[in-house]
Amino acid sequence: MADFSGADLDRMLTDARKTLESMRKGDSAGQPAATPRTSDSGTPARGGEPIEGVGLAADGRVRATVVAGGRLKSVDMDPRAMRLASAELGEQIVVAVNAALDDLRTKAAAAPTDEVVDTAALGKQVEEIQNQSLRQMELITQALNDTISKIGNTRR
Repeated sequence: MADFSGADLDRMLTDARKTLESMRKGDSAGQPAATPRTSDSGTPARGGEPIEGVGLAADGRVRATVVAGGRLKSVDMDPRAMRLASAELGEQIVVAVNAALDDLRTKAAAAPTDEVVDTAALGKQVEEIQNQSLRQMELITQALNDTISKIGNTRR
């Protein structure tokens, strides 16, 4: 089991607070996290389905659809695509999926976001956790010291 002290916890929480503070100031290392959403029509909407990216290959005979998170939703093939050699069909599927991922990235970058992390509130929560953990560590340390003191007194 790895050693983990109260000082380590305090340092980690302090680092987290500094990171959140830099995010609030708009440093490039910490931009607000967001999840763009769209409705079925492809326009941004709250609580809708994730944005979809679509890619075509083999002159439109292979169509791939991906959703946010880089998940493949579907691959549709025109029956004429089945006439391709298996290696060529595989290559065309890869082309379609990569085109769909590129389309998804483009749409996600252009879509307005509706879910942004409130770094100020998050920073406040981390600060509260840090303060509470320090109080608890002080209580634990005091209890251990009291126990050690009692054990030392009974051995005399």
